[in-house]
Amino acid sequence: GYGKITVEEVFEKSSNVGMAKIITGAYKERPGDFIDRLYAMRLNEKLGIEIKGEGSPQIRYPGDKLWSGISLAMISHGYEMSITPLQTLTFYNAIANNGKMVQPRFVNEIRYHGKLVKRFDTEVLQSSVCSKATLHKVRRILEGVVETGTAKNLKNPQIKIAGKTGTNQIYNKKYGYKSHSEVSYQASFAGYFPADEPKYSCIVVVNSPSKNVYYGNMVAGPVF
Repeated sequence: GYGKITVEEVFEKSSNVGMAKIITGAYKERPGDFIDRLYAMRLNEKLGIEIKGEGSPQIRYPGDKLWSGISLAMISHGYEMSITPLQTLTFYNAIANNGKMVQPRFVNEIRYHGKLVKRFDTEVLQSSVCSKATLHKVRRILEGVVETGTAKNLKNPQIKIAGKTGTNQIYNKKYGYKSHSEVSYQASFAGYFPADEPKYSCIVVVNSPSKNVYYGNMVAGPVF
């Protein structure tokens, strides 16, 4: 119902149709190149955090058993893939961190009776996830989501926020996407602030919020 919109507006309005058109137009004949780019940004790898039990991200590749004619379009707006909230946040943190992706760190150092035993330095996973030109555009788009897009309810005079809303249906191995005609949703917001000089990045994910209110901007946004 938006008519013709720009790439920037596709992000700001969270248009799945717009995103599917962009990706299909660019990668229909070479879907492997698109997935290779996601792999190059480490989105298919574990972070190797200190806490055991980290989930393994899953991003399908052309030729995989479950790859289909709609996989490219679906992956472009977040379906047919599985990434943990921390893995997602690490990527957003890289955008805030001038493109540099670092491993999340829970412990700075270990001491025994006040004596330093071990210090954990910052581990850089990737020096740059994209070009500076792309980074500039992406940061402007993420600011636009809050300024005029789906998360404009978060706009405030105190602090400038950049980020992206997420609203998706939850898949259940037993029931699929529907159970007794009911659909469960997951609402999320990932971003950073202050947008012009980031100091903090954060992600909020809410599983199965109430049936009447389940959009990322309304459920996860205020928590963020």
